[in-house]
Amino acid sequence: MAHFNVTGTYGAIGAAVNFAVLMVLYLVNMNLLAEWYVGILALLVLVVFLFAGTVAARKANGNVLSFGQAWVASMTVAFVAQVSSAALTLLLYQVIAPELPGVLEEITLEKTRAMMEGFGMGGDLLDMQMKEIKAAMKEAYTSKGLAKNSAVGMLMWALISLIVAAVTRKNANTEFA
Repeated sequence: MAHFNVTGTYGAIGAAVNFAVLMVLYLVNMNLLAEWYVGILALLVLVVFLFAGTVAARKANGNVLSFGQAWVASMTVAFVAQVSSAALTLLLYQVIAPELPGVLEEITLEKTRAMMEGFGMGGDLLDMQMKEIKAAMKEAYTSKGLAKNSAVGMLMWALISLIVAAVTRKNANTEFA
């Protein structure tokens, strides 16, 4: 059980690192926050912390961690990171830069429209799709939207944690192993 302190710490640090990257991008050029590779970078950072936190939990547990224990350790990192990230993002959107959601929404809608037009979509169908996307985006920047996205995100982290657990688990040596 001591490994929960370790994994929680790794989750909090992972969220803080992602938030620091987010703040640097915001200060350099807030338009960068709407780029697709920023999301990929955030995912990669958290995957690194999932592995590091699970390995640290294994070391804290006498260098032994079953698959189930490794999965729980990885999910603890993911849960703490997800909750911390949502709280920090809400802080950014509500306190630090309340104009940011509107700017990101506008940039994302422009990129989405250009992409859909590039696929040949136009006219009423495009307008209808853009209205639906705009409505969904308005909610995404609220506390309710962040909570909903975090819950859905945990499903993705559960699957990634299965991979992390399979790679990082280590069973105790027995005379039959």
